Amino acid sequence: MTAPEATSSETPDNPVAPDHSVAIIGAGFGGLTMALELRRLGIEDFVIYDRLDGVGGTWRSNVYPGVGVDTPAHLYQYRDHMNPNWSRLFPKGPEVLAYIERVYQENNLLPHVRPNCEVQSRSWDDEHKLWKLRIDDRWVTARFVISAIGPLPEIKPPDLEGLDDYRGTVLQPASWDTSVDLTGKRVAVIGTGASAVQIIPEIAPAVGQLTVYQRTPIWVTPKWDPAMPPWLNELFRRVPRVQRLLHESLDSMYSLTVMWVLHYQRTPRIGRMVTQWLDEFYRREIPNDELRAKLLPTYTFPCKPVSPTNAYLQTFLRDNVDLTTDSIERITENGIRTVDGTEREIDVLVLATGFRLYYDPQIYRDRPVTGRDGFDMAEFLEKQRTSTYHGYSVPGMPNSFTMFGDYGWTGGTYHIAAEVAATHIGRVLAEAERRDAIDVEVRQAAAEEWTAKTAALTPNSLFEGGTCDSTNTQYINHHGQSVFYRPVRTRRARADAQSFPLGDYIFAGR
Repeated sequence: MTAPEATSSETPDNPVAPDHSVAIIGAGFGGLTMALELRRLGIEDFVIYDRLDGVGGTWRSNVYPGVGVDTPAHLYQYRDHMNPNWSRLFPKGPEVLAYIERVYQENNLLPHVRPNCEVQSRSWDDEHKLWKLRIDDRWVTARFVISAIGPLPEIKPPDLEGLDDYRGTVLQPASWDTSVDLTGKRVAVIGTGASAVQIIPEIAPAVGQLTVYQRTPIWVTPKWDPAMPPWLNELFRRVPRVQRLLHESLDSMYSLTVMWVLHYQRTPRIGRMVTQWLDEFYRREIPNDELRAKLLPTYTFPCKPVSPTNAYLQTFLRDNVDLTTDSIERITENGIRTVDGTEREIDVLVLATGFRLYYDPQIYRDRPVTGRDGFDMAEFLEKQRTSTYHGYSVPGMPNSFTMFGDYGWTGGTYHIAAEVAATHIGRVLAEAERRDAIDVEVRQAAAEEWTAKTAALTPNSLFEGGTCDSTNTQYINHHGQSVFYRPVRTRRARADAQSFPLGDYIFAGR
């Protein structure tokens, strides 16, 4: 990977010609997808900035015990860059990272990557029609900027009184210190989300005592995770079409699940049947009525993300594992005190308290983004209900796109959502190049019309009936809108990306 380029030090000199035609922020799956699309379009003047020391995004930063995919590997990949050699149906993190690195290498994209470069702010220069990006102590400029930071871009700082007073070791899933030996230690895990579901069963056999602090229980499902037989991997290598068909079949299955959630209120019987099945699963896994009552969610399935696992529930049957649902009063110097006055001393504190979502205004307070005429992204997200064009463009933000915005999740995995986004954004960039346009902005009316039409497709979704309001689900933003999922099938989303009217954008020349 190329080392960071040297540019101006303190203030940008506002050159008419930008340093790069396109700047991509993030070298995970989103950045990789966009780079592949730019390469396909013949656009080579692009750069990919990432704050980590290499590519991979989430799969580089998350190295906690048990990290792995929650989606079958044969779906968790690109249609045009299949890996026939997955070791099992749900591979672990290092294998996924190796896949990402291989796709970067095979497509000669690493020379475009600038590691250890955190974009701290960006602002639109309307005079010269370019973006100014502050990276550490220097400025770079780009004609177009594409944010590829994904739906969960930042760790959410825990709101725990006394945390700074704690004298022991603190670990977080996205910044795990692999040098810390947990053997025989007294460990507390705060949180029961997707990362915790993977961490808890993995560390329980090694630690001396494990206490899990649960605020909201999580729905988990049985996990079928066989190793891939050599003959099947060989078949995938020799006849790639077979794996492609498997990918398409899995996408159809997962897409149907999403569509069921988005039309949940039309088929209440299915919801009741699924809940009954899961109730029986929890009953088999946890015979103890009192313990099962703590672990079994009371909110509707699946208001919150669901994790497949065969180990999580049974971990709480171990003699060295305790589950507490009492609220935490504060973190002390040596442990955790709950509201009932109980203080438990610990050696290691694991904060699995989740992430900020893409729509969290704080992300843009920490790293300001200023568009045309003083448009402030943090203020827009805080005060305005959604108004977006296909989730990728916002009026007031010329020459700027995001790989994941409102109504952004399409299909079974983020890869599919990112591919749809890259197709849309690529069409706009190609048209700008054809017209020699240097100022491209979505029309306000187009954004409002598309948002209204899309929102009208969700009145029967699980999230619109008030069932999930108390769960603090990521699928509902702080305005009470369920804007995470795009309420159309994958085929429709791909067709829309290939056929939306380019006239919905304003293309201005030099």
